[in-house]
Amino acid sequence: MSVHPPDLTLGSDPLALARGAAEMLLENAADSDDPAIGVQRCILRWLAAQGLYSVAAPAEHGGLGRDERALSEVEEILAGADAASWFVLTQHRTPQKLTLDSSYPAAEQYREALCRGDELGGIAVAHLRRPGPPAITAVPDGRSGWRFTGRAEWCTGWGLVDLVLIAAVADSGEIVFALLPAHERRGLTASEPYSLAVMGGTRTVGLSLHDVAVGPDEVAAVVPVDEWRRRDAGTVVDTKPATMGLLLRVIDETLRTGHERDRPAAVEEAQALAATAWPLRERAYELKFSAQRDRFVEERLELRGRIAELTVRAAAGLVAARGGSAMYSSSHEQRWSREAMFHLVQAQTDDVRAAQLAAFSGS
Repeated sequence: MSVHPPDLTLGSDPLALARGAAEMLLENAADSDDPAIGVQRCILRWLAAQGLYSVAAPAEHGGLGRDERALSEVEEILAGADAASWFVLTQHRTPQKLTLDSSYPAAEQYREALCRGDELGGIAVAHLRRPGPPAITAVPDGRSGWRFTGRAEWCTGWGLVDLVLIAAVADSGEIVFALLPAHERRGLTASEPYSLAVMGGTRTVGLSLHDVAVGPDEVAAVVPVDEWRRRDAGTVVDTKPATMGLLLRVIDETLRTGHERDRPAAVEEAQALAATAWPLRERAYELKFSAQRDRFVEERLELRGRIAELTVRAAAGLVAARGGSAMYSSSHEQRWSREAMFHLVQAQTDDVRAAQLAAFSGS
């Protein structure tokens, strides 16, 4: 299927650009979710050309230079329209941010291209959150480079992105981040795309590494493990903007269904959901961007759990409001229900899981 994105001439306002893109993305969302069709690289390239890969990247490096709140609201809009395309896009943010804070060769080489969106980035780093021995190890090669061995179970966007950031743990207690062209090479192989319950078109694969040579010029950063875990723990407790984007989309659709089909109970449900969701959203953002956020870790976790539970409940409510038509595989409602499930497991840690289960149990 060919896609012809609209020609947006909305300047550099990322929220206006995202809203302008949303209708086209929503029309394409079922195809993006379908593994037989999948996320289309032309759409990703178009989003990058609009600056939507570069919302919070510094202007001096070719980005739009907006703040993290603006980035969060853009992610809400994109994820609420086409979650699969958003999910491939959002991988880019990790290598983009890492290169801004690093003076290693690969960071210097790709910084501006990542900030502008000229090069699209992916990641294979989720294994760092896994308990036990490192999933991928890094051994010095004696020539300022490294040899990577192990397996990264989750790499999204393979075949769609240009660069992949792969993390490996060295015996020194440091994480070596390599920024490599996103294709197979000697010792590096990719699995077939996984068969996923949702976002099946994101080309998510596993990467196997067998003594892969990483040259000094391919190293993007070297970070102590404890430092990385501390930073990561400080971010996973926050509600993901994409979760709120799906929640707001579902509330709007429930309200529209109630009016179009003369179902007052659906209107009441949407109004009740909105009355709960908006204060939670504002509080989640208030704490996420607060200079004192470290004082509110437990509340941030609780908010993430409550908003995730509310999103699942809202998606199920929309299915009830629509009725049997929601069961068509082509319907948005069944896809949104599956996406709500995804938001439970993305960047999930033991603490996040406990907060989610507490919200579902009402405790």
